Amino acid sequence: MGFKVIVESTDIKFSASHFLKHPLQCTRLHGHNYYVYVEISDNLDENHFVVDFTHLKENLRSIVKPMDHYVLIPTESDELEIREEKDSVEVMTSKKRYVFPREDIFFLPLPATTSELLAKYIHDKMKEIYKNKKILVRVGESKSTMAVFED
Repeated sequence: MGFKVIVESTDIKFSASHFLKHPLQCTRLHGHNYYVYVEISDNLDENHFVVDFTHLKENLRSIVKPMDHYVLIPTESDELEIREEKDSVEVMTSKKRYVFPREDIFFLPLPATTSELLAKYIHDKMKEIYKNKKILVRVGESKSTMAVFED
């Protein structure tokens, strides 16, 4: 695999809020503007592409757009108790209780909503599309901090 394509477009992003178990300031509900970058490596196809850039960007946008402007809730967390009502979602930690409108929630099958696990989630979704290619996903939550997951 000598070829690689890279998408580092600043328009592939999502804004979302979340909270974490630690550190202390991250236990409060807060948000980020997440930027998503991807690298795909493989041999060239019959059209001499690793992948078509246009399709790659479309596929990546289709994965991140559903998270845009939502509260991210990890459904596999051992620290959260989640109760869904008809129009609301109640989320309880050991010290806090949140009630959100259901329409403002995006559930993720993760133990936490760290940038590392968001990168893996996006990677796994990309892997469903590009099964036999090597994929690296970076999720940046600021200009100086990012998490990476690759196979």
